[in-house]
Amino acid sequence: MRARAIRKALLAALLAIGTLVATPQARAQDNDNSGPVSPDSADVIRASLGRPPPKPPFDAVDAVALPFRIVLYPVRLLGYANVKLVGLVTRLSTPREYGLFQRIADAGFRPAFGSVGERSGFSAGLRFDRYLPLFLETAYSIRGSQRHVLGLDFNRPLYRVEASYLFQRDAEPHFWGVGPDSEEDQFVDYRWDRQIASALGTLRFPALELSGGFGYQDNRVSRGSDHKAADIQDLPQEDQPYGVDARTKYFVFDLTTTFDRTYNRLDFQRRGVYLQLGTLLFLGTDGTESDFVRVSGVLHSYVPLNVRQSFALRGLIEANRGWGEGVPFYHLARLGDKLGSRAYKEGRFRDRDMLALMTEWRYEVWRELHERGRVESFLFLDSGTVDHKFSEMRFRNLKWSWGFGFRVVWSGQTRWLAYLGFGEDGARLNVDFSWVY
Repeated sequence: MRARAIRKALLAALLAIGTLVATPQARAQDNDNSGPVSPDSADVIRASLGRPPPKPPFDAVDAVALPFRIVLYPVRLLGYANVKLVGLVTRLSTPREYGLFQRIADAGFRPAFGSVGERSGFSAGLRFDRYLPLFLETAYSIRGSQRHVLGLDFNRPLYRVEASYLFQRDAEPHFWGVGPDSEEDQFVDYRWDRQIASALGTLRFPALELSGGFGYQDNRVSRGSDHKAADIQDLPQEDQPYGVDARTKYFVFDLTTTFDRTYNRLDFQRRGVYLQLGTLLFLGTDGTESDFVRVSGVLHSYVPLNVRQSFALRGLIEANRGWGEGVPFYHLARLGDKLGSRAYKEGRFRDRDMLALMTEWRYEVWRELHERGRVESFLFLDSGTVDHKFSEMRFRNLKWSWGFGFRVVWSGQTRWLAYLGFGEDGARLNVDFSWVY
């Protein structure tokens, strides 16, 4: 009896010690995450660590932005609806359709959509480059504009050499006159056909590109196809600018320097500075009594405010100085739309010199799960003017425009942009498929 009692007590003690020792070990094994991880799990972990929090810490910038968020809430819903529509179309595509698209791409055909010139409207184009360096591009728009290019393109990491022949037709661009005081409802239209044969070479260095080239340009103006506007040829003879009734031909020499220190941060916001300075020399030939030189500059600056907000600035400057007959009206500096003051139509104001400043406050309203794309809302304020000389520009002649919109960015490029702008000519709604700012 006594021996049995001793054995029971010893067994109970061993069980108690085992429980105290084994339980922490078991818990440690249950919580140990140091084992092998699958590739899919590793991608999920990396994405969760690199993505900014869904709601960043509230700061002073957020306090200022709060009223704008309320105003832009409908824009956010539109952007969300656009993304959902794209996803629906993708899901409806069958594997057979995907295979057809892939075979077309493998054959060297690259479709493109957007615009092909001033007031071209929506256009569709196709590029064939299976046998590079030889390539061929063609595009047509709903308003009759067209663009065709045949060329050779030797594109390498450190340099690029391109030789091409281009024919472009702008079927119905508008012309309001020269200077900053033209009236919005006093416009005429025309058709501008041009042929350009050119060769261009580019040297690439870290953050710097140097480009130079030469070419031959043949310009011809005829009656436009916009039936709502009078033709520029119907203006009184004394009001017709140079280039209406004269076919111009030029030898063109180009020299451009580009400095680019912009890049995307891990939080998806762009930052840095981009600067481009260019010079074009037009020398008249074959009876063209006109020579002129153009000097232009473009400045982009991006300043992130936090993981969702940023400030962007764009400055534009252009000066044209001519001899003989001067500068044809279709080569004058232009102000409006992408070229500054977005509340105004493309090419709304023209003259020899132009200054413009475009500013944006951007707010990210949606980000794709795998961070391939996003939707940004933005507020903008633009100003600019044109005149015969910079010294003649006056503050009262500045053309202001302000408004709001949103853009869809995919793979680092703007795929779709829409905005509503307000200026002296009233409100203007615009949609664009290629935006570089």
